[in-house]
Amino acid sequence: MSWSKRSSLLVSPFVLACIGTPLLAQAAPVVKFWAELGFVCKWEPRPPITKRVIVDLSLHASNNGRMPNAEDVRAVQAAGGRVLYQFRVALLRAELDTGAVRALVKGRAAIANAAFTVPDTTKFDANVQIFYDRAITDADKDTLRTLGVVEVDQAPDPVLEASVPDSLIPRIGALPGVQFVRATGWGCAVPQRGERTRRP
Repeated sequence: MSWSKRSSLLVSPFVLACIGTPLLAQAAPVVKFWAELGFVCKWEPRPPITKRVIVDLSLHASNNGRMPNAEDVRAVQAAGGRVLYQFRVALLRAELDTGAVRALVKGRAAIANAAFTVPDTTKFDANVQIFYDRAITDADKDTLRTLGVVEVDQAPDPVLEASVPDSLIPRIGALPGVQFVRATGWGCAVPQRGERTRRP
């Protein structure tokens, strides 16, 4: 997914993340299917055709990431939404009106940098960046694939980008050489004159 007005952001860390035991919401078995859409600067490649959507919110986070918290949940509820699942990184799945999605990403009380519709609500995969404390080797990539991670891409060393099941994140974080795992950062990067650039 490479839309013109959205960009993945890689931020160099300076401190290690302290990741506690996650408090996960129970995901409701809601099954809906639509083409994947994203809201970063605006809805792309088009607005949803339904008034209410299920999205993964990419939450505001520091360089080394975080997990959803009670304030995030309250913000979604205050916007008329329903939290479906809290990931082990800065992602929160929620059912929201499209106007609420806009408010939570670009409004005054925004808690997220982006939102992406969920084609299959039975899956809980997260796009993550895996930070190492050393140069990455082929063995590191093979280890991830052994765990069941299918998509592994090399970012600027020492970072790998991957789409992983949320349940694997603690195991990945405990692998040799891994400093921490954070959700992929997203921002609005619009080079045209007069338009703002968003960063997490």
